[in-house]
Amino acid sequence: MTNCLPPLYVNVHNIIGVEIDSDSPSAQNFFAAEYQHHLVDTKTVGIPSVTIRFRQRYTFLPNSSGLTAHTHKLLARWGYRIQLAKDHIELDVNGNQMSIAMVHHMLLHHSIRYLAAHHGVLMLHAGAIAHNNRSLIFSGKGGTGKTTTTSLLLAQGGQAWSLHADDYVFLGPGSRSLAYLTRCHLYRDLLKWVPEIKERLTPSERRKLEIYGSLRSWSKEGIRLAVRLPVERLWPNNTPQFSAVPAAFLLLDRSEASQLTISPVPEIETALSTLISMNFSEARHFLQLVQKSHAVAVFPGWLSEWKQIETQLLSDQQTNTAIYRLSLPVESQPTPQNTTELLDK
Repeated sequence: MTNCLPPLYVNVHNIIGVEIDSDSPSAQNFFAAEYQHHLVDTKTVGIPSVTIRFRQRYTFLPNSSGLTAHTHKLLARWGYRIQLAKDHIELDVNGNQMSIAMVHHMLLHHSIRYLAAHHGVLMLHAGAIAHNNRSLIFSGKGGTGKTTTTSLLLAQGGQAWSLHADDYVFLGPGSRSLAYLTRCHLYRDLLKWVPEIKERLTPSERRKLEIYGSLRSWSKEGIRLAVRLPVERLWPNNTPQFSAVPAAFLLLDRSEASQLTISPVPEIETALSTLISMNFSEARHFLQLVQKSHAVAVFPGWLSEWKQIETQLLSDQQTNTAIYRLSLPVESQPTPQNTTELLDK
């Protein structure tokens, strides 16, 4: 089938370029919505880049030779090929409708991250908010409260607070944090803490949120589907901030204490190791897909080199940015007043 859709071009802070080529209107619309803040009119040359060619197929098996078959959660099925290098990654994918978001999450995100690391920029799995040109970067294991904490700060902190990252943030070059603004991921549980968000949803979005929340509970966290919303829809009074100076990293965890506590992390090396471990845990599907496809058969040591690079980049960032442990009560959530103190230090 000949592709008749124009390609999409993405430029993320002139760090990484992405070219998206597809014969699927659904895929094109998905990627255009995800990258609306980073879309450009023409391909950017001279920077590392990812090319993804997505062909929507309605059969569950790849129908082109040389593609590796993969299934995720039974419904998302695709065949793929990865060509991996330090300046350019090519992704060829034949997939069904359900695979589009998974291919984005499992393949494209971490291809961008891999290239960024090899060119001096760390892409950290974290939520972040900005205030007075300074950013707070929240990272922790799934379920510790990254989205909830950042959402409460935005909801209660007034227009002075800005969304800086929903899922990933770039650190560097230099002592800067740079926004990677894709659509926000909304889960049903967030409405318990920020109920006003419900008024910003359409009836269809509310129904989806209920269905996805019920499915998540039924599967005991095995199936986590989100309603994706543009930043401007979810936070109409908080203008996104694209660049800031990190004020602090906050490692989130849960405690039985009745109140939120913030304390400096005494063992910096342990904290850095924890952050890197969480980053690569988030990339576990990408690592599996790369290994499964034999894309690195002629690229020995690629993973250990990648980890070493990210560890050094994070260590460099930490020399200018404090690391705190933010322990959240199991039954309650923080308020902006508890956290803004960090921005004054």
